[in-house]
Amino acid sequence: MFHQQEVQKSLNLFFQKIRLKDQNQQSGKDKTAKIGQILSYLEIIHVQVRKYSKRRELVLIDCGAGNCYLSFLVYYFYTQIEKRPVRIHCLDNNPYLMENNHRRAETLEFKRMYFHTCDIADYAYDGRPDMVYSLHACDSATDKMLYLGLQTEARNILSVSCCQHTNIKKMKGHPYTGITRHQIFKEKLAYMVGDSLRAMLLEMHGYQVDIIEFASTRYTDKNIMLRARKGHVNNVAQLNEQYQKLQQTFNFSPALENYLLTED
Repeated sequence: MFHQQEVQKSLNLFFQKIRLKDQNQQSGKDKTAKIGQILSYLEIIHVQVRKYSKRRELVLIDCGAGNCYLSFLVYYFYTQIEKRPVRIHCLDNNPYLMENNHRRAETLEFKRMYFHTCDIADYAYDGRPDMVYSLHACDSATDKMLYLGLQTEARNILSVSCCQHTNIKKMKGHPYTGITRHQIFKEKLAYMVGDSLRAMLLEMHGYQVDIIEFASTRYTDKNIMLRARKGHVNNVAQLNEQYQKLQQTFNFSPALENYLLTED
């Protein structure tokens, strides 16, 4: 077992390898914020999956993976510190980033990390992952990630959305224009309504959902996480009624609803 000091030393060396810290253990403001975000996210992931047998391989899917800092950390933590098998599929439609990530994984000898250059909506996974997650997936990419989680019946789904441009544009004709005439409040309200609608859609499809702050605002102001775990939900009719009222009040639905309707 690693002691806390050994874990910290190990992580510091790892952050050097992925260039979030320099040789003097220093990092700039943006990189310090990124380290804080991914460490906080890892804690949430570990709470969700630590109850699973260490003899069984964890299968995770990272959507809108970007530079894959989070998934590199997750892979390192489980293989080098927790000493358990893990496989991570990283999805992003940027071929340049994914090629760089692939080369970095080879350098790090992370042999069970796989990089898919594709739209999230075009990715198909044959099996049931332990977790589908995203950190700051842009706009409707968040909805595509949630839909992938539902399609695969993932045991856990974690989502931290980034921009919600589409929802902001569609949010019109509601009775709270006295609030949304201020752009900053309009954006905050669109975030709250959008993620609340997404949460109810997941609940209506058999997930237990809560919405939490996953990291300090020192690291990011976009720190709201939708956390879902596959389970049994009884009050589907009530949830549907609440969903309809909220959707009708603000006159928009998240793209996740359209994906689900297309499926039906």
